[in-house]
Amino acid sequence: MRFRWWQTGMLAWILHRITGLALVFYVSLHIWVVSTLQMGKMTFEETMAFVQAPFFRFLEVGLFFCVIYHALNGLRIIAVDFLGATQKHIPIFWTAMAIGGVLWIWGSVNMVGHAIHQLSLGEAFFPF
Repeated sequence: MRFRWWQTGMLAWILHRITGLALVFYVSLHIWVVSTLQMGKMTFEETMAFVQAPFFRFLEVGLFFCVIYHALNGLRIIAVDFLGATQKHIPIFWTAMAIGGVLWIWGSVNMVGHAIHQLSLGEAFFPF
């Protein structure tokens, strides 16, 4: 018997772990940015100016994907583990991904639009 890596369940599992790690990384960075308040108002304002560059706006689109995917797949895991939906996990996954895709596109339009507006005003894409 050969193990298949790219079946729906394995894909869902891998993406859940990757998005979970990305969210842990984001929360760590968020705590670091907020902690610059302890170093004074000027340091905090410089840090905030740094993370408001268009580059970070595009990263927010990725963060938004991670949040939506992780939340919807978490609901799918709850359905499979606690509600007995093991036999229906594949259609539940793809339904959640369709809903998540619509939510992601709908929410990302504003973020990308804001980044494009910043670029049109002449701001540098990378803050460094």
